Amino acid sequence: MKNIKDEWVQIALDLTSGLSSKDRFERLLSTIRNALKCDASALLLFKNQYFSPLATNGLDGDVIGRRFAISQHPRLEAIARAGDIVRFPSDSDLPDPYDGLIANEERQLQVHSCIGLPLLVNERLIGAVTIDAFDPTQFDSFTNKELRIISALAATSLHTALLMERLENQSGENSNNSSFERSPDNHVEMIGESLAMQELQANINAVANTELSVLITGETGVGKELVASALHQRSTRAQQNLVYLNCAALPESVAESELFGHVKGAFTGAISNRKGKFESADNGTLFLDEIGELSLALQAKLLRVLQYGDIQRIGDDNHIKVNTRIIAATNKTLSDEVKNGDFRADLYHRLSVFPIFVPPLRDRGNDVTLLVGYFAEKSRIKLAATSIRITPEAITLLNDYSWPGNIRELEHVISRAAVLSRAQSDDSDLVLSPTHFLIKKENHAEKNIANQIVTPHSKNTKDLRSATDEFQANLIKKTYQEQQQNWAATARALQLDTGNLHRLAKRLNLKE
Repeated sequence: MKNIKDEWVQIALDLTSGLSSKDRFERLLSTIRNALKCDASALLLFKNQYFSPLATNGLDGDVIGRRFAISQHPRLEAIARAGDIVRFPSDSDLPDPYDGLIANEERQLQVHSCIGLPLLVNERLIGAVTIDAFDPTQFDSFTNKELRIISALAATSLHTALLMERLENQSGENSNNSSFERSPDNHVEMIGESLAMQELQANINAVANTELSVLITGETGVGKELVASALHQRSTRAQQNLVYLNCAALPESVAESELFGHVKGAFTGAISNRKGKFESADNGTLFLDEIGELSLALQAKLLRVLQYGDIQRIGDDNHIKVNTRIIAATNKTLSDEVKNGDFRADLYHRLSVFPIFVPPLRDRGNDVTLLVGYFAEKSRIKLAATSIRITPEAITLLNDYSWPGNIRELEHVISRAAVLSRAQSDDSDLVLSPTHFLIKKENHAEKNIANQIVTPHSKNTKDLRSATDEFQANLIKKTYQEQQQNWAATARALQLDTGNLHRLAKRLNLKE
């Protein structure tokens, strides 16, 4: 420890520096590794009886995405309840949550020496640092006093980050992903560290605490409902109801009653007065999923609510005032629906005051790895397995796949793979390899064809204008199909203004 005291001084100085929380945490773990010569370490946030990794060193990449319920992990529960340094003996029969997850080529080795440092502020647990080594005697030479110094620095570092994020959220300046507002219990956690997710989180933070209507767009399965939940939870209405209504699942005959309610005798079967979703969400938030499926007649009535803030139950002449914030979502391009006459322009403009686009999974880079870890831990609990590890080859396969069904598809793929692995093995330590995943490796032949589509042949004798038009038309058609025939998504993929893309597509006879 004495040889690296300068590094600990630097960690203390980092607390007042302009470093990002992520960089500060990574430097902390790097210093711990250098000081204790451990094989792996992790900084964990404690919230709602879960430990969530904020930074790791020496562990598999998917660990960051995992959420550890202390009720499921005896060692983590022991750390949470101890109030002081916890040293686990090398022959401890308590399973280690990281067994099989340490980035080491000799996978048959398991962790032998483990230490847990609870992070306390005013005697309140805010997190923990876990330190693991293969050598069972690795930490014998370090005193508890020395380990408490590490614990104090780590607790101060985490507490500082939490305070900074709280201040940034209050001032509306937080443009990073809300790493610390994680809670597996409230179903609004959005896992991801990609630039696309940081932009999404920044947009959520910008508009959440306003009264503006929000239109959430994105492909099926990207998590639009989670975005709506996050908007509600971060708003001043968070303590009131968030009411969900899937417009696509509403038969026309009951849609109006679902939205606005009815009085007794209003129609056959109306045996009593009934509130609609607007009244249920009064002073709270109403989330209208798949709003593009509403009929034009209901769109007109919805517009009236947005304009005047009152509703009429079916069969009632009285107007009822409601104070309801509207969040809507769709996988359609509503601007196209407006042009086609299928969606009211005035309602579209009312709803899209602040549009939020949820990126598809294929555009989120390494977030796939984090989500794999998250869903693997969920599957482990459901299957009562001791551990679930994903091989590096499987991680590569999953990252290379294009995920047309987005996060929903990924969750199902991980669940199926875990079930298959469990069925094929008597061991409760499950290992998921590429053979367990029912997805196809990306077809390189298709990629070559795509390259040919956008690469003019040397034998082509067309003039430059014709060749350029053909090149543009083929590229637009290819991208349009890849984006599930969504013009707005195609424009984003091609980095074009949507209006310019529509004009270009018309000139190239790709649309009327």
